Amino acid sequence: MKDSDETYQDGIEPRKYKLEDRFNFACHKGKECYTHCCSDLNMILTPYDIIRMKNRLGLTGDQFLAVYTKPELLARTRLPVVTLKMLDDENKSCPFITPEGCIIYEDRPVTCRYYPLGMAAFREQEIQPTGEDFYFMVHESHCLGFEADKEWTVSEWRKDQDVEIYDEVNHSWMEFMLRKKSFGFQADLSEESRGMFFMVSSNVDRLRRFIFESSFLEKYDVEKDLLEQIKTDEVALIKFGFDWLQSALFGEDKVQMKDHVLKAYKEKAEKAEREAQKVQAR
Repeated sequence: MKDSDETYQDGIEPRKYKLEDRFNFACHKGKECYTHCCSDLNMILTPYDIIRMKNRLGLTGDQFLAVYTKPELLARTRLPVVTLKMLDDENKSCPFITPEGCIIYEDRPVTCRYYPLGMAAFREQEIQPTGEDFYFMVHESHCLGFEADKEWTVSEWRKDQDVEIYDEVNHSWMEFMLRKKSFGFQADLSEESRGMFFMVSSNVDRLRRFIFESSFLEKYDVEKDLLEQIKTDEVALIKFGFDWLQSALFGEDKVQMKDHVLKAYKEKAEKAEREAQKVQAR
């Protein structure tokens, strides 16, 4: 077990940061520690990370997941996510890092953008339905960035690193995980439901096929304009996918079933209830 100094020097600073809080930091090629933080990572990729990265690399969702990620099941929520697969070298390096820096820098994951900050909701142990957004500082012993004179507020850093679009697009994903966490293990999802979550959060190509090439549109009412939008707009597709998940798994009124489908489900449920009552009466 690490002592408090070690935790501070090479881990999480025991302090909550708000948007107006200040810190000093700068990272650039001239620093001796440049890219040292880009190895041996356990980095969960968000839905928008995956979209940006796969498109940058010119890959399909299936190809990107197969080559660059590995699946994991979060212990506290039992929800499936993907993490970035490190290279099988001595340092367990990020596959996109070179001595010159990141080759996909403009489309790097949101965790990299936030560094040395972290957003509480991206840490599994911090997934709590408090409704409060806060940030934390990651202090690693090798990092010389904190010695810089450049001062930021958290808000300024977020804007400079262009994380706002990531947080906006990933909001539904985080909301789903927070909601699942609030239910605890008592409301554990079925394997099929976890598969639905994994599809929506990690593979927009598969989600698009599911919507347009299955019986989905025979069951659900989707406005024509929205339908046209999600054919080509991957961000809109993700947002629609999570609206559907909230409706299908948590009973939200965001994506509605067609009347005849609802009627059929109701009749089936009523029939099952009558059969159960007959068995009890015997």
